[in-house]
Amino acid sequence: MNHYSSRVFLTVRYLVGLFGLTLTRTSTELTSYRIHAGHGRYDDSRPLPAELAAVLDDRNPDLVQLRARYRRLASPFRPGRFWRRSRRLRDLNLRYFRGDNAYVWQLRQLGDNARLKFFLFARYVSSLDTHKLLDRTSEDGAFGCWTFDFDTLPTSSRDLLDSINEIYFLDRHWGLLSRADYTVVDIGAGYGRLAHRMVEAVPGLKRYLCVDAIPESTFLSEHYLIYREVDHKATVLRLDEMAERLAAERPDLAVNIHSFSEMPISVIEAWIDLLARCGVPTLMIVPNEGDRLLSLEDDYLRRDFAPVLERYGYVLAAREPTIADPDVRDLVGAGDWFLLYRRTGTDPTPDAP
Repeated sequence: MNHYSSRVFLTVRYLVGLFGLTLTRTSTELTSYRIHAGHGRYDDSRPLPAELAAVLDDRNPDLVQLRARYRRLASPFRPGRFWRRSRRLRDLNLRYFRGDNAYVWQLRQLGDNARLKFFLFARYVSSLDTHKLLDRTSEDGAFGCWTFDFDTLPTSSRDLLDSINEIYFLDRHWGLLSRADYTVVDIGAGYGRLAHRMVEAVPGLKRYLCVDAIPESTFLSEHYLIYREVDHKATVLRLDEMAERLAAERPDLAVNIHSFSEMPISVIEAWIDLLARCGVPTLMIVPNEGDRLLSLEDDYLRRDFAPVLERYGYVLAAREPTIADPDVRDLVGAGDWFLLYRRTGTDPTPDAP
């Protein structure tokens, strides 16, 4: 999709959004889209955990205070208008935050035959699972998550399959599963999806730091990681405490999954500058538009932020489609890519286990 086509598409998406609709990609071709409801659905067949049913409320005093705290910040990391409450966050039910919503589009972009597409993706991820990570973590469908059961495969969800797939990419190109005593920072961590899975499945992990400029994300991930009993390694950092903590922790790896693509370039540069100042040597990015690094400005203009990475010394070291099998990729309609960057002069060799 060229620059002109991208501007046209974003304009059309904005206009249909005024009617409560949205556009999503339906194949690996960036120009293939369909119109559907702008709000996702959740599976409420499983009861909410009793200890969180009353906590997950939009009017929770702690969340209200956190919103006010973030609003008062003169922070360069504050997001653009994409995540404002009048648009993106209306597609989020706090009680069912793992449903098809602003964090993970589990169903709406799959179209017809969602069960078949999940089966293909689940079988693909299972074929990668040489370390038996799927035996160390599982899917219970809590908090509205859509799941699919198969006779020969584990219960599957986007949350689970994406996380295991991301872990294996990092293992192939960074030695994630053979390293020991390292710290990961997740920029735009959402409700803590990958933090949960990494703590359960990756033995050498020392600390997983979750940061997010959206107060709802901070609020949800704090409660979710405690509920999953992974908070002994996974820590949620408040936005106004984050820079000082990262400077002290000096993470070994940063991950940004479908988050930079939703920020203005000025905010992306603030994050990259912080990572460089903290000496973070490796960065994984999963963009929203294939393998193109495009920001989202407040006026819907997309800008290439690859020069920002180059300016701070981050050089592309690995690049793969998220689903390597071309037939599975085409049938599922997955057009995402994994991109791994290393800062110039850093050592790519994994530590001894």
